[in-house]
Parts: sequence; C-alpha cells; structure tokens
Amino acid sequence: MKKVVIIAFLILALWNKLFAQLYSFSVNLNGKPSQLMIRAYQSNATFIAIEDLLSVLEIPLNFDSEVLRGQISLNEGNLFITAYNPFLFFVQNDGKKFTIQLQQNVDYRYGKLFIPAKGISNFLNKYTSIQVEINEKVFLINIKYNKSERKLASSKPVENIPQQMVTSSRADVNLPRSSQITYETSPPKTNFDLYDFTMEEKANGYILRIKSRKQIKSVSKNLSGNFLYLRIPNSTIDTDRFNTELSSGIISAVNSIQNGKDADLKITLREKIQSQEIVSEKKTNDVLLLLHVSSDIIKKLKEESKKILEAKNKNSKFDVIVIDAGHGGRDPGAIGYRGIKEKDVNLGIALKLGKLLEDKLKDVKVIYTRKDDQFVELYRRGQIANENNGKLFISIHCNSTDDKPGLNKGSEVYILRPGRTEDAIRIAEKENSVIKLEEGYQERYKYLSDENFILTAMASTANVRHSEKFAELLSEKFHKSLPLKHNGVKQAGFFVLVGASMPSVLIETGYINHPEDELYLRSEKGQQEIAEAIFKAVVDYKNYYEKLATK
Repeated sequence: MKKVVIIAFLILALWNKLFAQLYSFSVNLNGKPSQLMIRAYQSNATFIAIEDLLSVLEIPLNFDSEVLRGQISLNEGNLFITAYNPFLFFVQNDGKKFTIQLQQNVDYRYGKLFIPAKGISNFLNKYTSIQVEINEKVFLINIKYNKSERKLASSKPVENIPQQMVTSSRADVNLPRSSQITYETSPPKTNFDLYDFTMEEKANGYILRIKSRKQIKSVSKNLSGNFLYLRIPNSTIDTDRFNTELSSGIISAVNSIQNGKDADLKITLREKIQSQEIVSEKKTNDVLLLLHVSSDIIKKLKEESKKILEAKNKNSKFDVIVIDAGHGGRDPGAIGYRGIKEKDVNLGIALKLGKLLEDKLKDVKVIYTRKDDQFVELYRRGQIANENNGKLFISIHCNSTDDKPGLNKGSEVYILRPGRTEDAIRIAEKENSVIKLEEGYQERYKYLSDENFILTAMASTANVRHSEKFAELLSEKFHKSLPLKHNGVKQAGFFVLVGASMPSVLIETGYINHPEDELYLRSEKGQQEIAEAIFKAVVDYKNYYEKLATK
C-alpha cells in the first residue's frame, strides 16, 4: 500500500509538472489597479502572454505568423521574440545588437507568444525605462514607467533583420502540444465551438483532448487503416488550429474541414491502436479521444520522434521538383478546337520547364512523371513524387468545355481542396475521369468515391500553406508575363494531387477548345512562355522556401 501511495504521489508530481493550467495575473500600473489582465500558465516556470503585457503598456506588437516571430518597438530599440527559441534579440537605436538568452524557450499557444515571466522582467528592468515586478504567489504584476514622457517608436517592422537573429528552426514550429490546459476562468474568446486541442501521453496510450465551448452530445467515428475519421455534428471548428503535423506520439497529423453544419476531423495514426473510444467531459465540455496502445508502442514512438525531427531538418533543402505532364498514351486528354491533343501540349510545356530548371537551377533535381507519350496512372504520379522526396509537385494540364468553339478562356491555378464552385467541381470531375482507363480502378479509388474524399483531400497545414504560396506566385507570373487571360487561384478535388505528400498545384494553362487559347497553347512560343512563367515562380518559391528553412 505504501508503494502505491508513493507511486501515486510521483505520478501526481509529474502531472503537475507536465500539464499546465492557464490563469491570469492582475496588474498594478504605477500603483493603481489596471482593468487589463495578463494570461499565464505554470510549467517548469511561469509563462505570460507577451501580447497581454504589451496591451497594458500600450506598446504595439508586430507578429509574423509565417515564422512565429514578434517584433516589439521600444524607445530604446527593437526587441525580437521567436517561438520555441530561448534567445531575445535586441537592436538598439544606435545600431548595436546583442542577444539575451532565457532559461526556457519562448512558447506559442492559442496564436499567442508566451514568454518566461522572469526572463522578460529581467530584460525590461535592465535595458528599458519600464520596471516590472512579478509576484507569483499572489498573481500580481507591478509595472512602473512614466507614460507621459514615453514616445513609442514606429510600429513599422524593421527591414533587413540581421542573419544572426534568424535562428529558430521551422521543424520546431509544428512540435506537438505536450501540455494539457484546464481553465479556472473562461476559455479564450472565439467564435468557434471547437477551438483547440491538446495531446496527453498515458501509461496505456494517448488522449486527444478537443476543446469545446459547448457540450457535445454525439460524435461519429470510423477507423480505416491508419486514419481515424470523426464527425462532430452541429459544431463549428477552427480549421487553422486543427490542421497541423505532430512530431511525436501516436498521432502524426490532425486535419479538419467545416462540412456544412458539421465538423469533420481526420486523425492520421503512426501505429496500429488496440482500441479507441470517445468520452464527452461534461465538466469542461471537452471531447476526449482515448487511443489505447501497448507500452512497447509508446517506447517505440518516443525513439522514432527523434528520428522524425532529424529527418525534417535534413528535409529543409529545396532540392527536388516533380513535373507532371497530365494525361498521355491511351489518354489524350481534351481535344482542341483544331484537333490538337491536350497530352501533347502538357508534355511540351513540361519538357521546356524541366530544361529551364536543369540549366539554371543546378542544385535542384528535376523528376518527370513522364518524358514521352506514355500512360501513367493517377495514383502512380503521386507515388513517383513521394519516392523521390519531392519538395514541389507541379501538374500541368489544359482546360476545356464541351463546346467547340468554346467561350471560356484563360489560365487557372488550382490547389487541393473540395471545390467551391460548379466550374471547379466540373473541371475536377473531368480530370479525375481518367481513372476509368486504369485496370482495377474501382477498388483502387473506392475510398475517393464517396464523401470520405473531402476528408482524404485534407493536406497538412504546412503543405496547404506552401501550396497556397506557390499558387499565388504562379498567379502573379501568369498575370504579368503571359498574353492569356488569367482567372486566378482556385480550389478543387483533383485525385492526382491527393497522393503527393508535398506542396502541390495543378495548372490549367488555357482552354484548348477556345480558338485563341488553342493557337497559343499549341505554338512553341506559347509553350516556352508558359514554361518561363512557371520557372520564374519556382525561383521565387525556392527563395521563399529556403528562407523559411533558415529561420
């Protein structure tokens, strides 16, 4: 019995250390109570929300969501704070720069930067005219400064940040949320019913805690291989928060979409689980997904998490581009107004783009899904990209309608998401229809033939963000460089993009059944200009990608 008590005490101590509780500090500003509160939590130290502190001081915070870095403009200079990084970088007004190392990393939760309270108070007291005293026992922050004499520096972000200030790793940005957060006060203000999640490791498995503003009465679930699908009816979900990759634990990714009135989640599992169940926690309104696995699996996942982080670091170089010429072989694609075949236009542009990349980007390897007139199954195209560790997947196509001559004209760039318009759905259905030329397509694509496709089509946050970025760059180059009309960036459910585990786009270069578009698409000059526009976008994207990798 004594051993049981001791073990229980150790578990409780470990629980208190690992799982933080969100609470608030009261503020005395120049000796008078302030109406503003500062959110905080206790882990291995007290962490406070830097944005809350700055609100009390009426100091602007410029936050870069791409690299999770905040810039604070002070009278004395500019302070830079980066998530998952223990260093503060301070650039004084006289140009002098220096680094302050904290005892703990800056944290990032609920879209806010949380900084060790002791670290930020030490910095402010030493380097600025602001005096901050934090009393952790009574949850009180005393702030002193002469507000009437303060003239805040410009809130415009500083350009050309010194390279030595760029130290946080992008691989760290998607670290799993290792702390359970409970509330003594009301949860963060949000318009979403499902607004956040946490992961908890137990001795016999893991708990995915879905934070909810209201009581959830029912959840439907379906386990298919390594994917667990949840549908939470009559609930809105913060898709930005619920689209993320996790670096450790049983869950490798959480993806979500708002499906009408329902919230749909796709949970990607790293290992086979023994069992799973849903529990609705009435006290908090949270939905708990309990995933039971053996202790051997937990140990294995811990070891693998280290390897995953190492692989992500090695994966940061933009060194492989996959070019996919749509259709081919027995699949001609769309037929032009004057009879040209889409497969020939796609291949012509793909080969010209590949030559530009090979000639001018020597450090980038070019992979083709086809280099001649052969038929390649849709699923195989994504496999080729994944097998070669591609960093970008570009699928080249021509658009078409049933009319000849057609009235629609112009280029479009698509990213993978369920189509929002009838045109997008029509185009996706046309491009997807090629699967009927594949042997055994009914079995191979059955998981894409029903409503589960919209769940399967959900890519990771990082891939979606990078796909959108490349699509924007392409759209800009097409608009500025080509004589064709450009119809912008759209989204649709293209099967060919589902299998590519990397940023990917599908380009409809023009309407092949429109007389003017077809003349341009079939010409050597037109194909070369389209290839050059794509190449310019790739160069810009490569610079963007590698810049992020060094931050």
